[in-house]
Amino acid sequence: MPPVRHTTGTDEMHLAPASSRDSNASCSQRRVEIWQTLPVRRSVGGLILLACGVFFALAISVFWLDQVSFNPEVDTDATYAIMGDEDIRLQLASVVAGATASDLGMSSNDLRDFVVSITRIRDGATEMRQFTADAHARLIGDRTEPVDITPAEQVQITRTERAAILPAIRLPVEEVTAMRIIASTTSWIWLISFGLALLTLLLGIILRPERGEFAFAFGAGSALTGALLVLIGYLVPGFVFPSIADDTWMGVFPQLAKHHLPATLIAALLFIAVGAASILLTGGRRQRRQRSTPLATTRYREQRRWS
Repeated sequence: MPPVRHTTGTDEMHLAPASSRDSNASCSQRRVEIWQTLPVRRSVGGLILLACGVFFALAISVFWLDQVSFNPEVDTDATYAIMGDEDIRLQLASVVAGATASDLGMSSNDLRDFVVSITRIRDGATEMRQFTADAHARLIGDRTEPVDITPAEQVQITRTERAAILPAIRLPVEEVTAMRIIASTTSWIWLISFGLALLTLLLGIILRPERGEFAFAFGAGSALTGALLVLIGYLVPGFVFPSIADDTWMGVFPQLAKHHLPATLIAALLFIAVGAASILLTGGRRQRRQRSTPLATTRYREQRRWS
């Protein structure tokens, strides 16, 4: 009687057809390639989300610059801030005094000093709202007509009823071409940046970023927004714009930047705080996951070995 040969699992694997072994090998290789490709796609999604944060930061900061510098307002607070510029209020007082002093029976110096004092009270700024906003609009190219102080406004500025019969006074305010170009460009920049931000956000979500990359991109974008709000929303109009042209009314921009500085700083600090918190939480979660992953992998391997 021939001896009975007992086969083991290893022998059965050797006895399996070659085509089956090749098929299993090709499937395993495909699975490895897929798992190697997924992290790359998630990494690309994370990078696109970072670009989205940059676009959002640029859109928000340039929009704020547009609101601060290129949005003429018939507003007492804005007018009072603009009249804080010494050159502007001295020019205004000199023009009014030179045009009306003789008709009002006052000396030019006395009337000029009186008008200067009127510009530094809120009631006086209220009466100057319209022609101040017109001068701002004229400066940035939003207005083509000259800027005039009407007889009714002259009455309030000089506190003399006799000024009601005087002709309008024309302020020497001219358009600055560079500011007109910048004003028209900022509107397009924040609109295009906002559109690109939405597009990259959608693309980043489609590419399935890794866990935590969305929160990290949000935090980085928020922190960048806070920094750009100070840089573009305050430093640019406060220090860069006045150097573009040698015009008295270019002092409008630093005064408006100072007027909006509290809001700028509050918004910047909030964005930076939210961004820092998001980045720190993301980093903490990633460290905890890295510490727990080797232990979980070891347990899984031990279970498979004993099974």
